[in-house]
Amino acid sequence: MRKLCAALLLFLPATVLALLAIGSWNSATGHETTRRSHYLARELAQAETGVNAEDLDQLPTSQCQLQINVMIDGEDLAVPAVVRIVNPQTGKTIPLKGEIHRNLNWYSLDRSATVKVPQMKLRVEAIRGLDTEMASTELDLDGKTSASVQLSLKKFYDAHFRGLRGGNTHLHLMKMTHEEALHYLRVVPQSDAIDLVYLSYLRRIPDERHYISNQIVADSFAGGSLQRLSQQGVLFDHGEEHRHNFGRGSQGYGHVMLLNLEQLIHPVSLGPGIMGEGTDDIPIQRGIRQAHADQATVIWCHNTFGFEDIPNWMAGLVHAQNIFDGGTHGTYEDTFYRYLNLGLKVPFSTGTDWFMYDFSRVYVPMYDELTSVGWLKELRDGRSFITNGPLLELDAERGGLGETLTLPAPNRVTFMGKAMGRVDFGELQIVYNGQVVDRVAAKKEGGYYHAEKHFRVEITGPGWVALRIKPDANTNELGRPLFAHTSPIYLEVGGKNIFREEVAKQLIEEMNQSKISIKKLGKFTNDEARDQLISVYDREIEKLEQRIKQERSE
Repeated sequence: MRKLCAALLLFLPATVLALLAIGSWNSATGHETTRRSHYLARELAQAETGVNAEDLDQLPTSQCQLQINVMIDGEDLAVPAVVRIVNPQTGKTIPLKGEIHRNLNWYSLDRSATVKVPQMKLRVEAIRGLDTEMASTELDLDGKTSASVQLSLKKFYDAHFRGLRGGNTHLHLMKMTHEEALHYLRVVPQSDAIDLVYLSYLRRIPDERHYISNQIVADSFAGGSLQRLSQQGVLFDHGEEHRHNFGRGSQGYGHVMLLNLEQLIHPVSLGPGIMGEGTDDIPIQRGIRQAHADQATVIWCHNTFGFEDIPNWMAGLVHAQNIFDGGTHGTYEDTFYRYLNLGLKVPFSTGTDWFMYDFSRVYVPMYDELTSVGWLKELRDGRSFITNGPLLELDAERGGLGETLTLPAPNRVTFMGKAMGRVDFGELQIVYNGQVVDRVAAKKEGGYYHAEKHFRVEITGPGWVALRIKPDANTNELGRPLFAHTSPIYLEVGGKNIFREEVAKQLIEEMNQSKISIKKLGKFTNDEARDQLISVYDREIEKLEQRIKQERSE
């Protein structure tokens, strides 16, 4: 397959490859932890982009200046949008020089943008956000040096009307000028109709010389660029990715987002595996505890990547868990579900890591003015769902996301679940303690897909219930695997919360294996420093062992 992809790429025109250099290193040059797992997916996406694009050398050389106005149905002003130009005779797309390429020849365009296209018959397609149908219109530009087109986007779901605000909790930019980065941050989030973006600081020697987002974040602590960008339609805030690896791309203590910081927590990145000098003496937990002291929000990155996610979750130091931020490394089952089956409250979150290569976001309800502090509180309270396509709703008879239903005894409970999305998501599933217990197929309604059901679930014991779409059912417009999952509604039954001994034993074993790896791979000042680091794991192993004994005695 890789040889096939490479062969396909050889036939791409130079102009397309130049555009791909912008649009595809969002998944290609992300953290090494996610880059390798997406290498083949990137190649396939690049190959598909090129194969489905017209060779500009084979099209009319005369060009038309086409102004594209994308409107929301019922509104008067043009908005930034994600646009694709197609040759209706071949179905292949027209590359747009100089525009922000996302993937598969979709481009983020500013409001009323003017692009250069061949003088020929074309089809213009547009989307914006996750709650509009795709708009499409054909036009004949033969012999025209200038023209304009207007497309109206119809909403099938009004997220803002329902009080939902979507955020990207994990974003960095690299290999851009300062001006290019600010243009990207102004246009792309607005074209995606996202409400809040966290741009975060991180370090790695020598790569950080290309990390333009570091410069912007450092400037924002003094009231700079992000504050000015926030006045143009999307709220921006800064954060830090505090992290450790034993080597480039290898496991380490892990990566964690520290959001809404008043100041950077130093050192930003730990150990010689990232910084080329120093020791592995310092656990991620030290920075996390400092973030708590500064009233920041702590979000673990990259699913299960890193040794220290388990002890920090067990210690109650993590506010939310990012899944699929920078790729699909890991699954729900090996991240969220295990923690939930120990009785932990685990809000779901997500982001995109390097660049906004996907529509990934986490929604929380906010009916008042959007602020970073208020939005993060809703996230920490677990009133969230994550998605890169379908929009979800889940309510119970007496509570919603993040809340706890108290039942005196096992009983049947009705949960109202709904999903709506532009792309076919296959089916909607209700999950009880990690198992799919009911489902309903998605049906097409006009320009979108819809699934809805009153799920009557037999609650046999304590635990949690959540809503998700069928994993790997389809891809979205940018070629990324669809996902959507709510945070849980928790269940207390007969005065008890869930605690599964087999999960506790599994996590104890993983922490013990982490200790072995750390002792083998780590570079420590002395044995005392190593033992102090290992104590992060020992404390939580002891707590879990005591909890197992307690549960057995009850």
